[in-house]
Amino acid sequence: MKDNDHTESLDNSKIGLVRTTSLVAGNMIGSGVLLAPAILAPYGSLSIIGWVLTTIGALALALVFSKLSMWIPKAGGPYTFARHVFGDFIGFQMAWGYWISAWCGSVSLLVGGMQYMSVFCPDLVANEVFAISFGLIVIILFTCINMIGMKESTFFQVLIVLIKVVPLVTIAFIGIFFVDFSQIMSISGINTKSSLSALGEMSTVLLWAFIGLESATIPANNVKNPKKTIPLATIYGVLITAFVYICGAIVISGLIPHEELLQSKAPYVDAAKKIWGNWGYIAMIITGLAGIYGSLNGWILIQGQVPYAAAKEGLFPKLFMQTNKNGAPYGVIVGSILMSLLFLLTYQPSLVEYVRLLIEVSVLAMLLPYFYSAIAFCYLAIQKKRELSLIEKIFLPIIGFISILYTFVAVIGSGEQLVFICTVMFLISVPFYCFCKNK
Repeated sequence: MKDNDHTESLDNSKIGLVRTTSLVAGNMIGSGVLLAPAILAPYGSLSIIGWVLTTIGALALALVFSKLSMWIPKAGGPYTFARHVFGDFIGFQMAWGYWISAWCGSVSLLVGGMQYMSVFCPDLVANEVFAISFGLIVIILFTCINMIGMKESTFFQVLIVLIKVVPLVTIAFIGIFFVDFSQIMSISGINTKSSLSALGEMSTVLLWAFIGLESATIPANNVKNPKKTIPLATIYGVLITAFVYICGAIVISGLIPHEELLQSKAPYVDAAKKIWGNWGYIAMIITGLAGIYGSLNGWILIQGQVPYAAAKEGLFPKLFMQTNKNGAPYGVIVGSILMSLLFLLTYQPSLVEYVRLLIEVSVLAMLLPYFYSAIAFCYLAIQKKRELSLIEKIFLPIIGFISILYTFVAVIGSGEQLVFICTVMFLISVPFYCFCKNK
């Protein structure tokens, strides 16, 4: 009887489809969608094509992670998938890259939130002491929320997703009636570069908007019926996000004059003001902050889960395996400390370029786990060929090819400097791996 009660208690602590989908969509819909129109403004109408192509790549990756979660139903996401196929060393490097990407990306969300707040509170950015104090308080707040436990953290995530998605969808639906489509077509963007080159340059920012599509696969042990829930949550999350992104990009490009968009700190706020006036302006600021900080909450949760999965298999220090009485791993606190240090060391008032740099480093660190996951997917599809249906035998190779091509092109398009930074970052991991294996 006691065993049954214990099992039921454990099951009640797990999250279902709605909360898992909210984790996926919530981690994606953050600073990526809200700040991307301003960052991509120099590329003009070509950015719309970029959004569509990135959505195709993201859907292919979503299908890859969905299938991998069914073939390898364990927590850890890309780390677990890579380790299962390629062994400990590659698995460790994927966990390393994913972990670094999580807390670097979290800092970009933090600063992106400040940029949104600077629209109505310029002193937040101008006063460095105030800005840094505010940022540290936000990190502490969301760290505390995540240390309460998985179920409580994801309940907060559901509320945040509702707060931020509904206004964004409303702008997409209503804003379409205010769009000047001739304005969209007339903005050619950067004329000195080929379309292919421009798409390559945009790839990291565009992909950043979809980073997090694999979020459901990471806390797999805390998900009810993971083989069914995780694939559905991943696909639903990407579809919701893609709809918001593409419709929003069209509305922003057709509503805000190009020269004005180039200078905009918060494009969605400016668009809401043009449609609804001052009350829309205020509502969109609140929505933007909810979106960015809701995404920050989800990433702080994730940055504790990946090293936790690696530590359980001896590839990260034992500290990351320890949990509090609520089952929250102490790796959350370690990640938040590193976030705080990075924020303190690199904070600067020129936020747009700062956010872009953090975004690019985070995306490139994440691309390698995505690339290895896509290769693992193709390898397992060949290994399990006899178990696949005729439709799967036809479509799985296509999905795998698109995923590999998409991630590879994104790496190439990121530029020499970023590739160099991330190469150094992964080389540093080698002595760390030796230390962990020795222990």
